[in-house]
Amino acid sequence: MPLPDLVPLHRVTGALLAAGALLALAACSPTPPDLAADDKPHGYVEGAAELGEPQLTLATVDAAGGLALLDLLDGSSDALGEIEGATAASTDGRFLYATTPDGVTVVDTGVWTVDHEDHSHYYRAEPAIVGTVPGDGAASVVGGGSTTAVSFARGETVLLDTAALGRGEIVEADRLDAGLVVPFGDALLVAADGSLAVRGADAAAIPCPDPAGTIATRVGVVVGCGDGAVLATRVDDAVTLEAVPYPAAVAVGERAVAFHGRPGRPTVAALAGRAPGGASAVWLLDTRERTWTRLATDTPLLAVTAADDRDGHLVALSTDGRVLTLDGATGATIAATGPLLASTVADPALLAGVTLSVDATRAYVNAPAEGRVYEIDYADGARVARDFEVPGGPLLLAETGRVS
Repeated sequence: MPLPDLVPLHRVTGALLAAGALLALAACSPTPPDLAADDKPHGYVEGAAELGEPQLTLATVDAAGGLALLDLLDGSSDALGEIEGATAASTDGRFLYATTPDGVTVVDTGVWTVDHEDHSHYYRAEPAIVGTVPGDGAASVVGGGSTTAVSFARGETVLLDTAALGRGEIVEADRLDAGLVVPFGDALLVAADGSLAVRGADAAAIPCPDPAGTIATRVGVVVGCGDGAVLATRVDDAVTLEAVPYPAAVAVGERAVAFHGRPGRPTVAALAGRAPGGASAVWLLDTRERTWTRLATDTPLLAVTAADDRDGHLVALSTDGRVLTLDGATGATIAATGPLLASTVADPALLAGVTLSVDATRAYVNAPAEGRVYEIDYADGARVARDFEVPGGPLLLAETGRVS
């Protein structure tokens, strides 16, 4: 899917889908020529401080365009500027991408994690509004190690230099006449003419009718297709594309078209279609096992994401504005909040900007009509652990500082 005066978010900062990219701004970046390699600790990144824990931050954009960052470690908040007319937002774990009438505005929230599988590095640098990529209409953005792809609804994708974004510059690397481009490390997955291929590679394209939705997992990168999904994995620098079909034919209105999950985990979730009255089932895609599971739910849902924790929890938003913890094996509701977003879910324009973000211990959701951001302990009876007042109304939300 899409501040001044925040309490305690006094000022607020400014989401496959997504998804989907391994943002490695070189956790072990090359040593500057004037400094010896031995003088640099492992994981050194010039201009950033390396810290001992994830620097989790909530970026929000309010109804007036106010952009602010809320530090989840100490509760402090700082205004960063304005993004006028923002209608949607996404993140790759560091950068916020806000769709506006002029294109996509890129914000460096200044916090990120680089995952090396056996260990991680946590960074903090100065946040800044980097600039805007011109374009018309709806847009989707997928960050990558060397390239970030900004795809506009009219079928053009702008490729940006990811390292340059970290330096505060928008540097266009290329433009492609393709509606879905997904960076995967240094490779590019390109959907065209009903198939998915690795750009410039000799390997044959793999069928992918009606591509929609993408997300990065611990195993690889997922691209949704009309008959299931394609999973891209990497072994010894070679990218392999593998079809993961649905267990049986699925009607168009029941397909998974937007994937959500906890960063760095193998299992992701998607609504089984987008019925006006809410979805009555969800899809789970286990990229490690290459399997789909369809779970019927006892409550109509507007959003779902996979925590993929030890208990296999799912976190969902119901049509009456409650945040639910679901059993990942049965789809049954385990726990629920009260109707925290009752007014928001009743307004389609506000609902379009709601984001349900999940990390290792908490879920976050913005409630624009209620003027709040809620922090939910989903494993502890869906308890509201904290809530932050945003008088201007948090129209858009993104959680950064985590692994992408």
